[in-house]
Amino acid sequence: MLELQRLEIEAENLKSSLEKLKEQERSFLHKLEAIERERDEILKKRELIQKEIREHREHIEECKKNIKKTEERLNMVKKAEEYKALLREKARHEDCVIKLTERLKGLELELKSMDIEGIKEKYGKLIQEVEEEISDIRYSQARLGNRLGELEKRLENFKLSLREGVLKEYENLKRKYGLPFIVPVDAYGVCENCGTKLPSALYSKVIEGGIVSCPSCGRLLYHEEA
Repeated sequence: MLELQRLEIEAENLKSSLEKLKEQERSFLHKLEAIERERDEILKKRELIQKEIREHREHIEECKKNIKKTEERLNMVKKAEEYKALLREKARHEDCVIKLTERLKGLELELKSMDIEGIKEKYGKLIQEVEEEISDIRYSQARLGNRLGELEKRLENFKLSLREGVLKEYENLKRKYGLPFIVPVDAYGVCENCGTKLPSALYSKVIEGGIVSCPSCGRLLYHEEA
């Protein structure tokens, strides 16, 4: 029963390790998605700035054309009121050029700070690092998965080699106490599960290989050779 317990505990430990690796993989996949999303948002913002720059340049050119047309009309008007109205119109177009030019300078500086090659290099490196982590985790998962598969075959064969009564008793004890239910006593005769010190008679029986249950926690005890 001790060997069966050892194999089952090893299998449980492998399953636990696999689950931790799966959780790590999920964490890195979320991280990868976040990095890609951040990169895409920056690239999208860059495209919007480029579009706004084009629109501002077109608008500036339109305002400059309007200024020129207004100047041509100024040379043709004769009435003072119409002349003043055209001057106001020209001032509006000039103000439009000034404001749009200032805004355009700001957009061009912002675009310059968003160097496309720098963005690709930065996020390409981050993505590569995370993908390498994911690859390493998946490799470890495959190795542990193979070990677990082999161990489960050994367990199955080992159980088939046991007498039915032994296996039934093992399963009953496992349901009652959980794993491990067979625990060693230390050199001082202390149960390593609950810390209870055994009476001398019981400790002697354990050393002699007899079947002894801990009087406190009920686990089966055995003496582990140093």
